[in-house]
Amino acid sequence: MGATLIRFLHTADIHLAKPFGWLEDDASALLRAARLDVIRRLGDVARAQSASFVVVAGDTFDVEAPNSKVIRRALDAMAAYPEVIWIILPGNHDSLAAVDLWERCARDTPENVVLALSPEVINLGDDVAILPAPPTVRNPGLDLTAWMTDAPTGARIRIGLAHGGIMDFGSDEGTISVIPPDRAQTAALDYLALGDWHGQKQITARTWYSGSPEPDSFKDHAVAGALMVEIASQGVEPVVTPIPIGQFSWLGHSLDVFSGSDPVQQLLEVLPKAGRDRVLVRLAVTGRLGLLEQSQLRDACERIADDFHHFEVNFDQLGIEQAVDDLDLIATGGALRAAADSLFAQTDLQGRTPEDVQIAQIALTHLFHLAQEEQPT
Repeated sequence: MGATLIRFLHTADIHLAKPFGWLEDDASALLRAARLDVIRRLGDVARAQSASFVVVAGDTFDVEAPNSKVIRRALDAMAAYPEVIWIILPGNHDSLAAVDLWERCARDTPENVVLALSPEVINLGDDVAILPAPPTVRNPGLDLTAWMTDAPTGARIRIGLAHGGIMDFGSDEGTISVIPPDRAQTAALDYLALGDWHGQKQITARTWYSGSPEPDSFKDHAVAGALMVEIASQGVEPVVTPIPIGQFSWLGHSLDVFSGSDPVQQLLEVLPKAGRDRVLVRLAVTGRLGLLEQSQLRDACERIADDFHHFEVNFDQLGIEQAVDDLDLIATGGALRAAADSLFAQTDLQGRTPEDVQIAQIALTHLFHLAQEEQPT
């Protein structure tokens, strides 16, 4: 490492072995593989941009007892970049309470991997001091960064490493928010690398959440990635640059529609045109549509669903526009029309609960859809 410029990557919340159990097996397997591949992508960036080390601010693993193969492959991936030092901090998912996990890591740790398992200064040569605050349990309930204030590091650049919520900002994992927002100032830190919040977030000029390098929810976070941090010398404000890392995109969207619009066109406008096989979509459709418009929108969703890595749409909050003419598209007479008229009447909220109305709307929509399928082409 040069004495005039320190360059390193800040990442966190990789969550290796995250199960994604709500997805189909092949879809979840690809997401787990992408999380393991994060290490290679971080290593490639560090190598290409001459970053001397990578700090992982907690939750490298999603569980306290991951499969031994996951641990082995993660350490092997880091070992493949021998010129890069990896500093690994426990988080709330993989806290120090995961004794077997960290004993296994310590036993198999490559020479270029440093486990930050105690609140003690880790010196990287004569230029950098890492001050870690490893969580002792999932919810320690106290500020573990306080020791940094009096930690002697000489003339080295001081980099704090912690996992948890900032007092006035919150936590992404429901942990108690106890880290003071001014910790970088009170502990004379040149940079405080934080994990726990899965979206990139600047707290102060010297305090950042890196976010997860690979997204794992439909929350409206910043683009998944890591942070490249450059510090010219002790006391100089760091230059922090977001680095895109994620392979997959998670799109959560509310689609508000109304009768007379073109709901299919509205749908297509909110969806990406390219790279759909790497996109997970969760749509909630709200508003009101006529039966024909509803059928067209549902058909469009069915046609494009397989284009995406995962596609789900919720029509529960979509109401039916009161248009009697639509019933003629089901039947103009007979028992089928009588059933349609009865269901149509039950879609009126007057004297009914919203739950009963919703059931009637769903039934009427299905009846319309079946009637359309039976129409001669």
